[in-house]
Amino acid sequence: MKKRYVPITIVCGMLAILALGGQFTPAPSEELPVRLRLDNKGGDVVFTHSRHVKYVESSGGNCAKCHHESETPGLTPLPCGSCHATEFDAKFTSDHQTQLPADTCTRCHHAEMGKLKWSHDDHVSQYTTACTDCHHDTSIEAEPGACNQCHGEKADGNTPALRDAVHAKCESCHAEMYEKKLEGCSECHELLPGKTGPAQPSCNSCHYDTDATPLPHRMDSFHDQCMKCHEEAGKGPFGDKSCTRCHTR
Repeated sequence: MKKRYVPITIVCGMLAILALGGQFTPAPSEELPVRLRLDNKGGDVVFTHSRHVKYVESSGGNCAKCHHESETPGLTPLPCGSCHATEFDAKFTSDHQTQLPADTCTRCHHAEMGKLKWSHDDHVSQYTTACTDCHHDTSIEAEPGACNQCHGEKADGNTPALRDAVHAKCESCHAEMYEKKLEGCSECHELLPGKTGPAQPSCNSCHYDTDATPLPHRMDSFHDQCMKCHEEAGKGPFGDKSCTRCHTR
């Protein structure tokens, strides 16, 4: 009679042990990935995530050392491409307009500049000795005219763009403003945050010879952050000749 309960007792005991063990074993959704395969045109990268987690923890750091979007990132941190893109598109721009406070826009977008605080009357009565201090002499224009009568949005042959021509002329008297860089702009321009100012021009309308993205490209972000850490530690892949230590081809 009692023997018939033995199998049931064994099964119940095993289930109890499994249930108790489950209390101390993280669920699959709570486990950190051991390895990640990162798609890359330079050859896929097999990134050993678990090894980096142990190193960061042993050196007194935390996840935010790599995942800098949050001091306490979850198990699904933002993909690097959410901010560090290969090219910024319309969606990136529209998302930032709705997600960021309006008064932060001018930290990156300074080209709209808003209305001018510059006074023509003050310059005529207080700062200049003749019209030709600012305007061309009669060899170029018989009577002083508006700068945009000849200077357009872009340079045309030997005629510089309106912005470049005006700034060059202003700098000849206001060198102290130009030495302040962006901070000096507010002495003539009223910086307007958010969407209250004129339409924001593209970055490369002013930055002609530079990369127009406000953040490093994804590749630069990875390389700068990863290699810097390896170089500081003095081990692992870093330097120009270590590509094959991460990339599979």
